[in-house]
Parts: sequence; C-alpha cells; structure tokens
Amino acid sequence: MRKIGMIAAVVLLAGGAVVLQYVTAGAADELSTVNADKRETSFGDLTADALCTASNTTIALVAAVSFKSGTIPANKPTEQQITSLLQTPDETWAVSKLTGAQIREALERSLSRLPLPNSAFLQVSGLKIKYDPKAPRNQRITSLATNTQALEDGKEYQVVMPLFLAKGGSGYFKIFGEDNIVRRGSTGLATIITSFVDSKDQLNYTGQGRITVGR
Repeated sequence: MRKIGMIAAVVLLAGGAVVLQYVTAGAADELSTVNADKRETSFGDLTADALCTASNTTIALVAAVSFKSGTIPANKPTEQQITSLLQTPDETWAVSKLTGAQIREALERSLSRLPLPNSAFLQVSGLKIKYDPKAPRNQRITSLATNTQALEDGKEYQVVMPLFLAKGGSGYFKIFGEDNIVRRGSTGLATIITSFVDSKDQLNYTGQGRITVGR
C-alpha cells in the first residue's frame, strides 16, 4: 500500500500540482497525524468527523495542538492506538455558535504561518478551503464553503471543537471563547473516535482534499 501511495505522489508532482504538499498524508492502510501543524491529515479528518457525529453538528475545528505525531493502522484501530495520537485523550468537546466571519478569521489564523508549522493549524470537517500560500497573511483564503454552499460571513453556524479550543485556546481567544459556547459534551476524544471507527465497515481517509491550494 505504501508503494501505491508513493507512485501517486510522483505522478501528481510530475503534473505540476502544487496542492500535493497539502493533501492528506499517509497510505490507504494507515491514519496519520504527521505534519498536522501545517497540512490536512487523515487522522485529523477522522477526528473532526467523529466530533461532528458525536455532537450532531456539520462543522468541526480541531487544532494541531490536540495531536501527537505518528501513524496507526486504518483497519479498525484500537482505542489504545487512537489514544496514542492524542495529547489529551479524555478531553471533552463543546459546540460554539460562530458567524461565518469568525470561522473565516479562525481559518486565516490557521493558515497564516504556512509553510512553517503552527500548533494552531486547524483540521476541519464540513468545510472546503482553498487558499493562496503566497498571499499576505489574513488574505490567503480564496474559496470557503460548507459541504453544501458558500460560507456566509453574516450567517451563524454551530461548530464543534475540543473544549480547550472552544474556550479560545491556541490564541483563538481573540476570535471566540466561553461566551460563544452553547452546549458541551461529557465524552472524551478517544472514546468518541473509537465509537465512530467502530460504526464504520471501512475507513477511507486518504486525500480528502478539504484544505487545498487553489482558487
């Protein structure tokens, strides 16, 4: 499986697709958090999706600070393996009410240090983000949409996050915090992700393309 993934990477590079650097890392037989502080990752996607399911929301944000760097098998990983990729496996979650403008500002902050690593880089669910890495900071997003339509700056959305982030952690307190929280969960991240994995017959988290370079 690793050889297949490597061949695909060479073909994309030969075609001049600069998006390659930011596409989900890892072969189809593994889940990865490697470089979660500067690009979309397979385990980051999985974590964000699991939070959406647990909270019954459609948008999730998870900062890179929530993860340890590593890889685990994608074929029914155990809770112990899942726990090994989390900084705080027992951390609970919260749903915040944010405007589209706040979500956009948070994502601009997430992208602001690229290509350098950033512990505040956000893994996402329910969003499609295109950006220009050469644009000035806070002006890098070129396209931002939910899974169904363009994100509206004036519209309010419910967004699930690990509790630390929802409270404004990783520097996001300038954008949102405790006052935006509308409800909280009591189940830890490791348990949530494990339950999500157990509910699926098969996991496919290679090259999701949620965060890409483009217009």
